[in-house]
Parts: sequence; C-alpha cells; structure tokens
Amino acid sequence: MSDKAGDSARATEAPGKRALMEAAVRLAANSRCITSLGLRELAREAGLNPNTFYRHFRSMEDLGLQLLRQSNHQLRGPLRALRRQAAQQSIASRDLDPEQEEKLRGRRVSQQTIRLYFDYVLEHRDRVVIAVRELHGPSELLRAELRQQMNEFAEDMAADIQTLGLAPANISTQRIQTIATLLSRNLFYLSLDYIAEPERRDAILELAHEQILMLFTGAYLLQEMADREAH
Repeated sequence: MSDKAGDSARATEAPGKRALMEAAVRLAANSRCITSLGLRELAREAGLNPNTFYRHFRSMEDLGLQLLRQSNHQLRGPLRALRRQAAQQSIASRDLDPEQEEKLRGRRVSQQTIRLYFDYVLEHRDRVVIAVRELHGPSELLRAELRQQMNEFAEDMAADIQTLGLAPANISTQRIQTIATLLSRNLFYLSLDYIAEPERRDAILELAHEQILMLFTGAYLLQEMADREAH
C-alpha cells in the first residue's frame, strides 16, 4: 500500500468522516453530482453538526476525490491478486499441448477477474453510478481523477498480462497497452448495464469476456500480417 493510500484508509476510520462519506453516497446516488450537495443537507443526512465537515474535508470536491480514491483502493489490489492466483493455477491434462494450456489459462484469468470486477460493482453500486456520473460532471478535478484511475487499471492489466504470460508472445507491448486501455474504459461503462439490468448479467459477463478474446485475437492476427509483410 502506498503512503497516500494508507493515509486515506486510516483517515476514513474516523466515525464522523465515514458518516459524511456514506451520507454523500446516499444523497448523490440517484441523480446528483457530489459537488452539488449542500453542506447542511449533507450534515443532516449524516446526523452531524455542519462544522464537522471541515474537520475532514476542504470542500465537497475534496470529499468526492477521497470517495473515488477509496473505491479505487478497494478494487485495484484484489483484481491484481486474483489475476496472479488464477494464472498460477495449473491445468493438468495429458490431452492439452502447451499452446492449448496457455489459451485456457488466459481464459480462466479473464473470466475470474471479470467476475470479481462485477461483484464489486454490485456490492458498491451507488459508488459506481456516482463515478460514472462524475466522469462527465462539472468538476475537472474529479474527471481528471477518474481518467487517471482508468489509466492505472489499464497499466496494471497490461503489466499483469505481460508478466504472467497471458497474451500470445507475438503481441507487442504497445498493443497490449492499447487493449488494456480499451478494456478498462469498456468495463467501466458496462457497469451501468450490469447494475440496471439484472436479467442480462450473465450475458454481460459473457460479452465482456468475448470482447477480451476478440481484441487479443485481432491483435494476434494484425501482428502476424505485419510480420509477413516485413519478410
């Protein structure tokens, strides 16, 4: 854990701060941006004196920033840990050649990390809805934070794909980073469908997994074509 993440985690242990953050989530979850909340409204929802707010936050924008960073911390580490765990599990079968085993390994990691991501989405649906809204909201600070977080998820994904050998060897580092960036943004937007359409959740999981396979298959074929043209 970085110092910044550790400080944030310790700070949210303060009951008053935690109450204010939870109240902000409840108030903003339906149709509002964090920065549109009123101080007295928020304090009333949290059951606190309005003066308590400034013991913990400089502004509503600061509260929103800390909410986004807290959510990011809760998901980012577990996703990487699950990728490593899934990648390390062996597939013992005499019927599989090394290439088939690598494909199945990559698919297992993809399916498990997608499942963890969408489990998080359901468990923290209000925060996810707020994050999607803030990505197009009035605060440039919060928009920039969310863009940075999506870039960090993509960097994590790309690094894990390469370190764990989850992509065909001929796909370049640049293409893996591009794929990870596309996937990071697409999963973020699929979150809304996953929350709003419970009857389609299995189909959304399958769609997300299929998109991963299509992107890597396309990158593999593009690289093969480039290699043939080079020779």
